[in-house]
Amino acid sequence: MARLFLAGLATAVLAASGAAQGGAGAAVVQPPPCVVRAMPLGDSITVGQGSVSGNGYRADLRDLMSAQISCTVRFVGDQSSGSMANPEHEGHGYYMIDDVRHGVDGWLAAQRPDVVLLYIGTNDLDWRPDPDPDHAADRLAVLVDRIFADAPGVTVVMEGLVTTTGGLQDRVRQYNDRAGRLALVEQAAGKHFLFAAGAVFGPRDFADRLHPSDSGYQKMADAFFPPLYQAVSGGWVRGPGNSD
Repeated sequence: MARLFLAGLATAVLAASGAAQGGAGAAVVQPPPCVVRAMPLGDSITVGQGSVSGNGYRADLRDLMSAQISCTVRFVGDQSSGSMANPEHEGHGYYMIDDVRHGVDGWLAAQRPDVVLLYIGTNDLDWRPDPDPDHAADRLAVLVDRIFADAPGVTVVMEGLVTTTGGLQDRVRQYNDRAGRLALVEQAAGKHFLFAAGAVFGPRDFADRLHPSDSGYQKMADAFFPPLYQAVSGGWVRGPGNSD
């Protein structure tokens, strides 16, 4: 009986030892990859109208981010345009600020973005008949408040309108100034809102009076990049796997 007990004990010890050795070589569970869900939101400029490829600023901005961060930027939205991989966005031709506000509840609920890339207001300043351009920035504030109400943890990165847009320079300057001040107000309230000054275009950067050419879209991407990079690297944008 003693011999049987000792034999059983030895077998148990050897089994435990083998399990421990096998555990040492077991695969380590990897964290999920860092993916930032970014929703390009706006009008026909977000669509990419005027771009030969139809990609607008989106492909250039994704390439800039990919070269600087380990996270993958994945564009989300119900719309799709351009020759790039992952061409999704939430750009809508002819839309003004209130048009975006009327649709944004459903878009945010469906797509659950980590960051909203906002470019809106050109049609408010240019539309005929005049849609009260002096209050475009007030409508922008209402839209931004709606976005944060729908998605309290989201980051909004807004780029100001192109400062040299034909015939709209004074209106654009006033609108951008107020949008920049809105960013400060939202930040003081604890919201993740960053504003990038509007790009300065030369004649070759326009495909028409309002829409950028490919070189113009590259300048837009260059303007979007610093605040988006700041938001991701600073921990504001926390996609899966992007944690401390």
